[in-house]
Amino acid sequence: MKRDIISVMDMKDDFEDILASAVKMKKEPKKGSKQDVLKGKVLGMVFEKPSLRTRISFEVGMTQLGGKAVYIGPDEVSIGKRESVSDVANVLSRYVNAIMYRAFSNQTMRELAKHASVPVINGLDDLEHPCQCAADLLTVMEKKGKLKGLQLVYVGDGNNVCNSLLLGCALTGMNMRAATPKDFKPNADILAKAQEIAKGKGGRIETLSNPYQAVEGADVIYTDTWVSMGQEAEKQAREKLFLPYQVNDKLAEKANKDYIFLHCLPAHRGLEVSAEVIDGPHSVVFDEAENRMHAQKAILVAVLGK
Repeated sequence: MKRDIISVMDMKDDFEDILASAVKMKKEPKKGSKQDVLKGKVLGMVFEKPSLRTRISFEVGMTQLGGKAVYIGPDEVSIGKRESVSDVANVLSRYVNAIMYRAFSNQTMRELAKHASVPVINGLDDLEHPCQCAADLLTVMEKKGKLKGLQLVYVGDGNNVCNSLLLGCALTGMNMRAATPKDFKPNADILAKAQEIAKGKGGRIETLSNPYQAVEGADVIYTDTWVSMGQEAEKQAREKLFLPYQVNDKLAEKANKDYIFLHCLPAHRGLEVSAEVIDGPHSVVFDEAENRMHAQKAILVAVLGK
């Protein structure tokens, strides 16, 4: 039976095993060992939204695992316009061993997975970003030596990245606070699910509106762009609304002295984060970007390597 990774919840039974596998695979190339577990396998990468990190990390990751990746841009497919979602899913399933889809809509993501006979991996949609979450927590684990019991604070827009982090933190026993304006909270269903999971894992999931209150005692501070692709018309209004949520040195003073700063990139210095923070000693954003590849390699092996 095929395994899709559409949500972090699709890794609920082996999320920490996937992170441990990513750690191992990150170390092995530096020892000169050859990884060919996906030799002969092909990943079809369907993009509705462009991305430096998603494309290169998946393509290089597949190459390192002995497989190949094929890029399919928006002009070549136009899912749901030039061709129906089901037709695209059925055709690609005849050519490739798995599909990575970077989409505008979670609904379209799930429709593609429904009709595809090969695994579908969510490279981002409007509800979740599970591969980014895996990379984020891999980075925290590297820098802090553990996950359980740590305090992660997300500041800004309760978007797809925030939604996936809520689930990832809950599954690993981390505590998470999401500080957002009242009309930009994370998805209510995902928040409720994360809080339910956290109770059984000894963690705590909270939402607040005051970023200074939220950041107190933080081990990890995380932010993301205030204006995602597709929201350009709201740019001016969003920037004004979110300005009190900028992660800068004044805000970060409330965190633990050894906090680390995460951002999924691309970043906008002077907006969601100040240059002094993202380019400062607490920032690990480029380690985090590298870890997209290692986390995704572990995910690819989890869905294709058996």
